Amino acid sequence: MLQFLRPLAMGLLLLASVARASDVKFEGFDFPTTAAVGNQTLVLNGVAASSILSTRSTVVAFYLPSKQTTMEGATGIKGPKRIQFYMLRAVSAKDLANAMLDRIRQNVSTEEFSANVIATSQLGAVFGQRSRVSKGDLVVIDYNPVEKSTEFTLNGKRLGDPIAGEAFFPMMMKVWIGPKVRDSTREGLLGLTRLEG
Repeated sequence: MLQFLRPLAMGLLLLASVARASDVKFEGFDFPTTAAVGNQTLVLNGVAASSILSTRSTVVAFYLPSKQTTMEGATGIKGPKRIQFYMLRAVSAKDLANAMLDRIRQNVSTEEFSANVIATSQLGAVFGQRSRVSKGDLVVIDYNPVEKSTEFTLNGKRLGDPIAGEAFFPMMMKVWIGPKVRDSTREGLLGLTRLEG
């Protein structure tokens, strides 16, 4: 019996090592090349470090239905989408929410912001249940096109209530790829810089 199990075990180990090898490593964090949101498989569009809180604070990845190299393409593509980021340092949850809100204000038009003021005002409530986010914490932001809502999780646990509306998720994307974002962050997330697998 052992003689049959040994090749099976070796095959499983080989598959696991291949799967790990297909991940992208960035700043010490592993990002799978695909992610499942709902019943759809998304592809890793890009990864970048971000100074959302004045200094390098997060490592961010975008997952989209297909590769996009422009802000308009990434925000406009239909279907589920994912933003995920790891914290590079511990910060106040309130400061993180406020920094995202400030970035939204800076990177969307006045009309777009005014039309979605209710959705953006809910961002603080999402993180309001916690006092801090810690170094190494994983935040995932998923857009569900069926429900037309955006859901936040922290280390796999849901944060707050989903935020309704189709327009909110593209605004969240502009926190990292908007016109007033650092070029290196935008280019990384739009897949314009080479990543090591």
